[in-house]
Amino acid sequence: MLCTHCSKAFGVNAVENQRGKGLNAQVQCPHCHAWLGKNPILTRIKIFAFYAGVAALVFGYFTPDMRNITTPIAIVSVIALLVSHMMDHLKVTEAPEVEEKDDSEHRQKYR
Repeated sequence: MLCTHCSKAFGVNAVENQRGKGLNAQVQCPHCHAWLGKNPILTRIKIFAFYAGVAALVFGYFTPDMRNITTPIAIVSVIALLVSHMMDHLKVTEAPEVEEKDDSEHRQKYR
């Protein structure tokens, strides 16, 4: 997996903290400790489009007189599946807290 906050790759086995279940599950990056998760709406669209496309293709295969209806449904379902798959990626749900450092002495040298 690739962290969208620190852009470092990590394996699934490296994940130590996880919260939530199902489509709302979030994992914590082992490098920067940011919480990452996927969009549950896009995941639901992806699952629905997959099963709608398969059902339309199977139904159209066994009932030839309905192919003029099931073929466009299957095509639109596959398009929705591909678009939602491309858009569904990890996003930062909670960024880690950044500690503020007092660098006034360093700045004073360059003024």
